[in-house]
Amino acid sequence: MLTEPRESTQLTTCGSPKANVTINAAFMQEIKEASSELWQILREISHLCAHPLSIHLHPRRSIELLRQLQDQLGLYFTLEEYYGYFEGPARVDLEFSKRAADLRNQHQDMYLDICAIVDRAERLLDHRRAASLTHHIVVRTQAFQEQLKAHEAAEERLLLHSVMEVENDNHDTYR
Repeated sequence: MLTEPRESTQLTTCGSPKANVTINAAFMQEIKEASSELWQILREISHLCAHPLSIHLHPRRSIELLRQLQDQLGLYFTLEEYYGYFEGPARVDLEFSKRAADLRNQHQDMYLDICAIVDRAERLLDHRRAASLTHHIVVRTQAFQEQLKAHEAAEERLLLHSVMEVENDNHDTYR
């Protein structure tokens, strides 16, 4: 499925909703650790939201940061979907598979959310509505960051569960 929220922005998702899904814990962890630019942009946006006057004084810079976040999230989610998640494992716990599929499917919604935030911010800037722009960026971006934080925490729990399962399997193999 290919989604085009804006002409220049695309996020490709893979997989069918009925297939068993699991994760490649090593790749998933590596993707998370290698995404330092994404985490830095998120820190900058958090700082910006904590100081709304900065948004008001530098609206173009604020929107540029949001665009960078949008681009980095597109890359990050795409890498996770293609290298961190996979379908058709030899064996998988069905509950684990459902959680993995649900988390993978959240990527599309979150990506569309950040695209909508950026698009709305650009329209507010074009209409010279500085107060509305500042409010929009602070409120919507903070809510988005909370959603992303919850998503990342759920993926971390999935990673931990996956690693523990592998360790248990290895332990059982050598008994």
